[in-house]
Parts: sequence; C-alpha cells; structure tokens
Amino acid sequence: MTENNIPGAMTMIKIDGGKVKLLRENQGLTQLYLATAVQVTTDTISRWENKRYPNIKKENGLNLAEALGVPLDELLESPTPDVSSPFNTCSHSTRFKKIWPLLLLAITIAAILGTFGYYLMVATTSIPLTAKRSLPVHCIKGQPFPVVITVTGAPTGSTALILKEELPENTTILKTLPGVNAAGLKNKKIKWLQKIEQSGVFSYLLTINDRKNENLLFDGSVAINNDSSNLLPITGDTEISLGIHHWADSNGDNIISDNEILTVYDRYSEIEELGLNIDLIEEIWLGSGYNWDQKTSSYEIFE
Repeated sequence: MTENNIPGAMTMIKIDGGKVKLLRENQGLTQLYLATAVQVTTDTISRWENKRYPNIKKENGLNLAEALGVPLDELLESPTPDVSSPFNTCSHSTRFKKIWPLLLLAITIAAILGTFGYYLMVATTSIPLTAKRSLPVHCIKGQPFPVVITVTGAPTGSTALILKEELPENTTILKTLPGVNAAGLKNKKIKWLQKIEQSGVFSYLLTINDRKNENLLFDGSVAINNDSSNLLPITGDTEISLGIHHWADSNGDNIISDNEILTVYDRYSEIEELGLNIDLIEEIWLGSGYNWDQKTSSYEIFE
C-alpha cells in the first residue's frame, strides 16, 4: 500500500482533501460527524478538505478512512508523474497524438461518473428516513418511565444522523441510551449524533416532578445533514398524562394483564440497560392487582 509517508519521528501521510470532501458529501455526512469520529475539530476537517493541511498523522488518516467506510489508499494523494522518465523523451506534439485517445476516453468516463455522482448525491440526501416515538399512556408523578424512538434509515449501508428530542418542563432525565455527555443534555433537550445500520433505537428514562400540567407534550426531529429543510419530525406518540397508575398498566384498571406484560417485553426488551424496574412490573402482574399509595409513594400489591 502506498502511504506517501513523510520522514520523521511521527508517521505522517499525505491525503487528498478533494477526495475526502467528495466521499463525505456523497454519503451525506457532516464535517461535525467526521470531526467527532476522528476526534479532531470541524476546523481541522475543513483545513484537510481545502488542502491547507495535506500532511496528517497516519492514525488520524486511519480513523478518517474508517469513518468514511473506505480503505486508507483511497484518501491518499496520487503520486506526481516522474517527468524524467524515458517515456517522456518524445516531443510534445508526438506525446499529445499518442495520449489524445486516452484523454478523450478519460473525459467521457469523467462525464459519466459526474452524472452518476450527482444522482448518488441526490439519492443519498433523500434517504427514506423515519423516526417514531413510543410513550406510555400515563405515568405517576416522580416515578420513572421509558421513552423509545425507533429510527429507520437506508435499507442498505449506514446512515449518519442527528436526533434532537425536546422535553416538557418540570421533568428530569435519569438515563439515555445511547449515552450522551453533558453537552448533549441542555435546556430540557437531548441531542444524539450517531451512525445507524439500517435502523437504530434511542431511548431515555424520565420522571415528571409536579402536576402543573395534567398532559405533557413531547417534540423532536431527526436530520441527516446541515440543511434545516431536511429536518424530519418524530412521529408516533407525543403526549403523556399524569395519574395514579403504573405506566405499564396501559388501560388503568389497576392490573397488569398478560397482554400488557407481553407489550412491555416486546417494546422495551432492547433497552434493559436503561434501568427499568422489570421485577416490579412482574410482581404486579403475578398479583391480583395494585394501588398507588400517594402518602408513601409506593405500590400496594394484592396477592
């Protein structure tokens, strides 16, 4: 493999910024996504693409290639032809006559590839992306309940996306999956920057702290590039009400039925790490019913 190594204590390689930019745009990726994947700044990605910093660390080059899903060779700058080669001893006129057919072929191929690249870019930016939220019908003040968002992207390959969820006031986020850092949890908002394979599940555990509003509304969006016109709203459930019934007791009859326990396992089995109290749900299901004691903030389960 030709790596265009630069001599020195640290292994450096010479990349072609134009190739990096073309690969990123054709896949609908943002500079922010590449910067996060390679662990550099977006300004550094911009400098690489504009060929202001063509020589980069080999480690960064490998991370960049992995993020773009290509071998490292495809990012390297092509070597400059050796003008001292014996094949260059003929006159300019003779050489032009010899290479004209090849030049014409190259122009034709470039035109075909350009057209293909345009349609590929259009197809990439119009990925059939959908996002659907699942919420319980109701919950109890101060008791945790799960929210699940299922995102479906391209039928083949991977899709890089930014998912934003805006939460009602007077709520507390207990945990998210995938996890986000403090910067992704601000002003009652959750922000995920992820790459999914065909589909992905995003979830969080939440509590409502008071009863100022009986019904609370959720809102969110998902995007695959920086163009705000491509923001897609999250569909599905948007509202939850406060009450005195466990969130798994969907019909509010103070019993968790067979259908309700099966729904819990079917809908939330992939997010066990979120910290759902499945043991309590099973205990209520095994009993004959339950009541919520507001004074002790606990469940009374009947045998």
